[in-house]
Amino acid sequence: MYSERLVLGIYAVTPVHAGSGAEVSVIDLPIQRERHTGFPVIWGQSLKGVLRSAFKETGELEEVIKAIFGPEPGEKAHEHAGAIAVGDAKVLLFPVRSAKGVFAYVTCPLVLKRFKEDMELAGKEVNFSVPEPKENEAIVSENSAVELSGKVVLEEVALEAKGQDLTAIASELKKLLPEGIDLEERLVIVHDDVFTAFVKLATEIVARVAIDQSTGTVRRGGLWYEEFLPRDTLLYAVIAAGNPRVTGVGGLRTASEVKDKLGNFLTSVKYLQIGGDETVGKGFVRVVVRR
Repeated sequence: MYSERLVLGIYAVTPVHAGSGAEVSVIDLPIQRERHTGFPVIWGQSLKGVLRSAFKETGELEEVIKAIFGPEPGEKAHEHAGAIAVGDAKVLLFPVRSAKGVFAYVTCPLVLKRFKEDMELAGKEVNFSVPEPKENEAIVSENSAVELSGKVVLEEVALEAKGQDLTAIASELKKLLPEGIDLEERLVIVHDDVFTAFVKLATEIVARVAIDQSTGTVRRGGLWYEEFLPRDTLLYAVIAAGNPRVTGVGGLRTASEVKDKLGNFLTSVKYLQIGGDETVGKGFVRVVVRR
């Protein structure tokens, strides 16, 4: 059904709040996460909405938008589905404060194995072996910028630095990164449990306040806490394309033409805005398309 696929790299240039809704906890508005791993994620339905909204701003014909994304809910959505399937955007690199080199791009074996599986699903060839660090180890490149006297200190966690050739891994991940980012020198691979702790505890928590203009004080109920994915987080998503259910609209007849239409659009926009708080500059991401 979906015969064509492309991969979208999503790199945060400002903090991103793709919210999961209100919760009764310390964080009032948490970000979206996988239920079983707790890893940050941007749900496919959220990402599809962002793509659709950005695509509409290009002035494209409404019929073409419907052919690619499907009709809007309530607009004869029962008549036909869209021609694309947008997968969840999964975390690939997570920035963590480092005692040396300012910050590191952190990932783990579980994330890298999933990435390889998803690239296979997308029909992309990926050639690297996944390292398996111990809980007290951090695998870094031989020319690491974050190693400090045989250690890698991330937040308050000190790990034994283990040098290894990470060229193959860095080369594959850079295909989803914007140009100009020095990945290999900052790349750190840690144990799955250590990575889990970082993505749960090292996100940005921001207090938001609403002021009552008549009194100049905090409005009742006007203090809440929001969670953000930090700047420099890299996520990726697989987008599959099939033949349009309505043929001939805007010249779209095949899955390949749908893929090219969407890929050309994403290549041209370079930036998208995802999630909430867009009026205060949050949610800007750079996008890189791997076809």
